[in-house]
Amino acid sequence: MTSPIRRVLITGASSGIGAATAERLAQEGYRVALLARNAEKLERVRAGLAGTGHIVLSCDLCSAEAIQSAFHRLEQEFGGLDLLVNNAGMGYRARIEELDDGLLEQLFRTNVFALLHTTREAFPLLKRGQRPVVINVSSVVGRRGIPGQVAYSASKAAVCSIGEGLRVEWARDGIAVCTLDPALTATGFFEAQHNPSGLPGPDLEAASGPDQVAQEIWQLDQKPRPERYLRWKWRVLSVIAVVAPRLSDKLLVRNLGDGWGVPRY
Repeated sequence: MTSPIRRVLITGASSGIGAATAERLAQEGYRVALLARNAEKLERVRAGLAGTGHIVLSCDLCSAEAIQSAFHRLEQEFGGLDLLVNNAGMGYRARIEELDDGLLEQLFRTNVFALLHTTREAFPLLKRGQRPVVINVSSVVGRRGIPGQVAYSASKAAVCSIGEGLRVEWARDGIAVCTLDPALTATGFFEAQHNPSGLPGPDLEAASGPDQVAQEIWQLDQKPRPERYLRWKWRVLSVIAVVAPRLSDKLLVRNLGDGWGVPRY
């Protein structure tokens, strides 16, 4: 007896990790719903997917009403949902005194509020799904904040917290909730983020490719885990940050360089 086709919604699917995940899951026979703002880019991604029955949902994730409308169409097309990949996000590389109110609001609307709205709308569809899974794409900086990206780190910390609470809240409904914490990933993410004073970007030479992250997402759907780090040293650093914060600061500055100072307390 063949397994039913898994239905997945991927947010932020027009490029980077989202597009790579769509390609990976389509190769595995999933039926994919691609959600992002740019319909033209989404159509290009859909055109390259294996299989049939994939749909494009052009949606401004900063609008709760737009998300509701997208899910209305998703329900009509798919009937239910087996996997939700909350991948959409924006970056912001800036010192605290440089933060712009409008960009700060957009950051949290995109990285946090949109994830909450999307997950809320997905709930009734996931309850109809087969072995339903939610994968929230956070970041290692959600577990260990870093200088020059305190606002972005805080938004990803919120994603980690949502995952912790939701996996217990939805346990009785049989919905697995996983948090994925990538480290550096070689996409256009860093070039696209706001960086008002030109703070140095990371060295992407040893970065993961989006295909690697997509593979981890597929594996989490096959075998859900509460949380998955893609770099062991960041997992260790996040644990040290709780039990020995001063040591964590020293190790972080040594790793980052760029002239950041080590606190004297």
